[in-house]
Amino acid sequence: MKRNQVALPLSFLLVLFAMLARPLIASADIFSGKVVSVVDGDTINILHDNVREKVILYGIDCPETAQSFGAEAKKFTDDACYGKVVNVEDHGKDARGRTIGVVLLPDGTNLNRALVKQGLAWWSDKFAAKDATLKQLHETARASPVGLWAEPNPIPPWIFRNGDKGVQATVMPRQ
Repeated sequence: MKRNQVALPLSFLLVLFAMLARPLIASADIFSGKVVSVVDGDTINILHDNVREKVILYGIDCPETAQSFGAEAKKFTDDACYGKVVNVEDHGKDARGRTIGVVLLPDGTNLNRALVKQGLAWWSDKFAAKDATLKQLHETARASPVGLWAEPNPIPPWIFRNGDKGVQATVMPRQ
């Protein structure tokens, strides 16, 4: 059998597998909605099925509005998505009933990742410990330093909100 005769069945099998796997990928809980307000850098309200739904961004934590870079994070999120129809990969609900999600902008950009890449959010190693992409973006932004990482010792928002009793992640301060 010639080399080309083997390649044809193999490529056919790969195409067949891709076609069969597509429904499995598409079956993830993804919904669309128009962003009607931006609460802060990592919280938006969308209109989904004619109901206002609060979405907090999965795997990240932006500075609070009153913190350094909090206003910048909110502006980044607002500029990126306000008034636009976005897709949300639903990761369930938090204890307050808010949807936890990955927000995908109309151009396909992952908003969660973009915020971390710009140094406008922490990666949550507690809630998204296995997200290697967020972890790498966090480490790169921190090493650059870009955004909030330009400060010598930025205060994580979970400490800002709750003091030492509210430790949400184990990201260590720079030395």
